[in-house]
Amino acid sequence: MSAFVPAPPGPPAAGFSFWHRRSLRWQMMAAVIAINLGAALLALVVIIANARRATEVEMNASLVVAERFVEETVERLAGTQDAATSLKQLPLHVSGLRHVRIRIEDAQGNAVELVPSSGEGAGEEDEHEAEVPGWFAALVAVEGARRDIPVTENGLVIGNVRLVGEASDETAEVWNDTSDLALLALAVNIAVLGALYLVLGRLLMPLRTLSAGLSELEAGRFEHRLPLPKVRELAVIADRFNALGAALDSAREDNARLNEDIIHIQDEERRQIAADLHDELGPCLFGLRANLESIERLAGRTEPELGRRIGERAGTMADILDRVQDLNRRLLRKIRPMALGHVPLAALIADLLAEFERHSPGRTFALSADGLAERYGDSVDITVYRCIQEAVTNALRHGGARHIAVSLHVDLRAGRLHLVVEDDGLGVPAGAARGYGLLGIEERVGALGGSWRLVPARPSGTRVEMSVPLRGEAGARPAENRTTERTAAT
Repeated sequence: MSAFVPAPPGPPAAGFSFWHRRSLRWQMMAAVIAINLGAALLALVVIIANARRATEVEMNASLVVAERFVEETVERLAGTQDAATSLKQLPLHVSGLRHVRIRIEDAQGNAVELVPSSGEGAGEEDEHEAEVPGWFAALVAVEGARRDIPVTENGLVIGNVRLVGEASDETAEVWNDTSDLALLALAVNIAVLGALYLVLGRLLMPLRTLSAGLSELEAGRFEHRLPLPKVRELAVIADRFNALGAALDSAREDNARLNEDIIHIQDEERRQIAADLHDELGPCLFGLRANLESIERLAGRTEPELGRRIGERAGTMADILDRVQDLNRRLLRKIRPMALGHVPLAALIADLLAEFERHSPGRTFALSADGLAERYGDSVDITVYRCIQEAVTNALRHGGARHIAVSLHVDLRAGRLHLVVEDDGLGVPAGAARGYGLLGIEERVGALGGSWRLVPARPSGTRVEMSVPLRGEAGARPAENRTTERTAAT
């Protein structure tokens, strides 16, 4: 049975993606605004519910009071006036009742007069209704109760007084209180949001500084340090960041020293191998050649046939010895130039270009060495030598270059040695993989803390740029400037 492998999580939903792309300040402000809006909506629901309940209670109480008042008024007027007069005088006595709309009708159902529901008259009621928005009035409004009080005279019904609960006054009061409270809450929320915006900006500023610091570390600038913010928790993070930067900086320095030590050890081993080849193998080869020449002389004293055969063998051995000696010289140049450390660096490079010149007829080489000291230590000297050797070899072998220019100069202020090798060949094809020689040069330059790059030249060809730091040698006495131009015979 195969093990269950959970599917990888898919991309976040569009809404969450939009939310997570926002800044933390934006998210917190949006969350606070959403909470305030929810609280405002909940408060509005509570206010409307309380207003409906209060309005209903107020209307019912007003109807009870109004009903008693109208009944007493009708009884009082009925004993003092005739029916027609009492019905006409009734509106003057029952006006000014709050939260009640009164309609007086005669026996035929015709309205005698529609009395306003408040002491200020119908105009104020209409004004209240005009002040309250329709949606709020519809939310607060409750179904008004009604009462019918008959008006009788001598046992006959001469009219009717209809009392209907009216909530406009109560609704207007609730609206005024709600709108004032809403304006106050809005002002307070704006002040709180403004203060929160400023406070979040102050609090999140160290996070932006931390993000910029991480970018510095990503770029390899481990010496970058963060100022300690006043917020304790963020100060701890900044302190840990600075400790991390110090640790990375120390580790980089340790790695640089280790790499430099490795280079020195390799160079020392190469120097020892080259010395052994030169001091041990060289004399042995010289002794073999001397003995071969002695054998050839002795062969001339023997009988002709034997002498001829010995001479042939000696000649074959001499050819083999020539190839071994040539191989030994090439190995010495490849492992370590014997002149390194004994002649100035510019002379060593000039000799290298002269060697290329002898084996590359029809090619021109130019050397410009500005302000070079005689030497900068074996590690730097041999790195420059190998870089020039590899760049020129590639230009001749793969680029078909006709002219190659080598430029060396020292930046004393920066304490760096700069090398440029430029040719007019075919250039490096797009997507071409780097060979082992270029990779080796890149690793060696990187181990010395330098930089190296391969770029197209203009209008054609390849440009190799190298820069290495000079540790203690930058103040060395510069040798005289050398600019040479060599053209091999065609």
